[in-house]
Amino acid sequence: MMRQPIERKSLQDQATDWLREAIIRGDLAPGSTLTELALTQQIGTGRGTVRSALFALEAQELVTRTPYSNWRVAVLDARAIWEIYSLRSAYEGLAARILAERREDLGTDLIAKAFTELDAANGAGTDARVAADLGFHASFVAQTGHQHLIRRHGLLADKMEWLYRWSESHWPCRNPLVDEHRPLFDALMQGSPDRAEQAVRDHIDYSITQDIAGFNSLAAGKAT
Repeated sequence: MMRQPIERKSLQDQATDWLREAIIRGDLAPGSTLTELALTQQIGTGRGTVRSALFALEAQELVTRTPYSNWRVAVLDARAIWEIYSLRSAYEGLAARILAERREDLGTDLIAKAFTELDAANGAGTDARVAADLGFHASFVAQTGHQHLIRRHGLLADKMEWLYRWSESHWPCRNPLVDEHRPLFDALMQGSPDRAEQAVRDHIDYSITQDIAGFNSLAAGKAT
């Protein structure tokens, strides 16, 4: 059996991955201050490497920088939730329409496989739920074969995982994955272009409503 080549990553790439994962998994809370000195000690690399990692994640909008001041993990508030989800809705709505228009040519095998993985992941913990949920949404974008759309949707992946894990940390297993995705799955597999696109928008609108309501509830609790 032929072995896969060893993946070689620079120190900067490793530092960027470390910091990205710490943010996405919630080890570094939204809005928290990041200092280069503290991160060099935590990550175990030089300050220049840490600074390069911070600039890389600033480009991905996971960290923000105040000139001549400090770095912070990006803020996760009602506006950020709405912006992330609404952009996702635009990309995935387009993917659903393309797929429904050209279903016979494009096929649905990726979608069917990803949907079967939702059931097994439902009671398997946050990591499995995140992977299966995001994997299902990525499946129908990938099924289109639309490379520009696939790349741009992929750029949202870290933010969606960040938001998903934040939601799961406050409301674990809030909804059964299969039941939540069934209407979307059915529309993707056999619905008209209008129905498929609308199913995406309905699905994501529900998530927006749930997460913004949750955020407002948490904010109100902190204020009292």
